Amino acid sequence: MPETPSPPANYSRPYVLYAIALVFLISVFNVVDRYILSMLAPDIQRDLALSDTQMGLLLGPSFSIVHFLAVLPAAWLADRYARRTVVAAGLFVWSSMTALAGAATGFWTLFATRMGVGVGEAAGSPPSVALLSDTAPPEWRTRALSAVTVGALFGLAMGMILGGYLGDTYGWRVALIAVGVPGLAVALLVRLTLREPPRSQGPNSSPLAAVRHLFGFASFRWSVAGICLANVAIAGRNLWEPTFLERSYGLGGTERGLTYVVISALPSMLGALVGATLADRLAKRDPRWLAWVCGGSMGLAVPFIVAFLVWDPNHLVGPEGLRFPLAYLFSAAGSFFLGFFSPPMASLAQALATPHMRSLAHAIWTMPYTLIGMGVGPLLVGALSEAWTPGYGPDALRRALVASCVLLPAGAFGFFMAARTLRDDRESVAAAEQD
Repeated sequence: MPETPSPPANYSRPYVLYAIALVFLISVFNVVDRYILSMLAPDIQRDLALSDTQMGLLLGPSFSIVHFLAVLPAAWLADRYARRTVVAAGLFVWSSMTALAGAATGFWTLFATRMGVGVGEAAGSPPSVALLSDTAPPEWRTRALSAVTVGALFGLAMGMILGGYLGDTYGWRVALIAVGVPGLAVALLVRLTLREPPRSQGPNSSPLAAVRHLFGFASFRWSVAGICLANVAIAGRNLWEPTFLERSYGLGGTERGLTYVVISALPSMLGALVGATLADRLAKRDPRWLAWVCGGSMGLAVPFIVAFLVWDPNHLVGPEGLRFPLAYLFSAAGSFFLGFFSPPMASLAQALATPHMRSLAHAIWTMPYTLIGMGVGPLLVGALSEAWTPGYGPDALRRALVASCVLLPAGAFGFFMAARTLRDDRESVAAAEQD
């Protein structure tokens, strides 16, 4: 039967801004709990006597595999029941698991808690994106969805700062407990204060039907291929860069956290806002800009990220008393451009989805993105670093990170291929919605 859409919710501007702010906060906790382990990695490795390969498994596959398996069922539930309830339950689970990680006694107990974080976080982004898509006016959509990306990047920054400071001051166990417990209170706030917006009347899509619908479009297939390839390099860099700053620049925990925020997380946040604004404005004229912005951001980032990794750490610039490594400027530039891609990619998936598969649409592209990126990237970098250490010593990690960067141009190519059919694919979806 043809779908009969419900009229869009006419929420007040203050409530829409509140919903965006709360989804931003959800994303902050989502990524703080996911990435804080990377800042604490050197201390955990020393305390638990873990190799680079074992640390790579903890940073990547322990989370990504169970996240991959859980995200589609969570999105399916969110497209049928109250999305705020699904998000609140997931936030409660992943926050609890983060706090429990502070009691880990070895590799396998820490591995188990990371699996728990992966299960909980599967209920984070897809329902949040769907909820915002139905709450914010259509002309705000990409900018509203940027709350997920900017919140994630802010969470990355907070994870690095808190992880560095708390790890240095109180130890890695206290750091994990300290960032996990507050999420339990935010879960209650989500459940009690967010409203459930109306959605389309008619049959909901099954996960299989949603997969067939989205992957039926060449633009979606190419976009997913591009984002998966690029995220191997992105996740590998994000999760190993704090250790790289320790080994190549000799930075302690607090210094690592602050430096990472300044040269990576903050420029990426700014890039996400700029990318979302560009995509919103340009896509009004031509939806292919959603893919062009993604591909262009990856292509522009490559030379700066490689320059950061290979530049001499002793090459300092700046006025006397405030001198810093020139390489930090390259990292900031690369991070800025790389920040562009996520909001337009989320908007691209929503543009090809029908109204009753909002959560599933986000889940379907983030599943392989997370599995391949976080599952392969950190493990690949860790394994290469360990294999090359006998020949290159502390420089092995630098070489492993540079090697992973070759996948960024491959990701850009995927998005440029997606742009070739995106306009026609979007018109097909719009015509089907009017039937």
